[in-house]
Amino acid sequence: MLEVELKAVLTPEQAAGLPDRLAALGYAPGALLRETDVYWNGDSRDFRKTDEALRLRTAEDLKTHTAETLLTYKGPKRDGRSNTRTEYETAVGSMAAARGLLRALGFRDLFTVDKTRREFSRGKVTVCLDSVAGLGEYLELEILLEDAERREAAVDTLLALLDTLGVRREALRRESYLELLLRGSAME
Repeated sequence: MLEVELKAVLTPEQAAGLPDRLAALGYAPGALLRETDVYWNGDSRDFRKTDEALRLRTAEDLKTHTAETLLTYKGPKRDGRSNTRTEYETAVGSMAAARGLLRALGFRDLFTVDKTRREFSRGKVTVCLDSVAGLGEYLELEILLEDAERREAAVDTLLALLDTLGVRREALRRESYLELLLRGSAME
């Protein structure tokens, strides 16, 4: 699966106004989630150097009070205009068992990212309004593709939506939340 993604930092005012703008554009509200992402690194393969990510995510639906744990691999970014990556994701039954498995294979947990996410969707486009602990408010626009053939068209679609939402392109960030948090903690 190919995840075509744009991410932009928002002011609190922009974040507060986007749900109404999205509704006016026909985007349906979806899940309200608390996501806790534990990122992993290995001795034989440093994902920080290869621009990859290995993540265990617990996603708690704040409306239904149900939770799911997902194991995700993200490949290196594919282009200079977006955060497009190959992504493989699967549900796992137990966070504790998955942690044990990864540790047994020589991986160690590197960093944890906590966020609250509000999802909206229309067609193949998913819009996420994220409040990330230690970073602030962000917008993620995503389209999932089966192959790379339509990648450029998908990036153009997301850029046009960004413009329609009134978010400046200068607000785009290519770094992951993990990279932004690690950079911030290195500055302290």
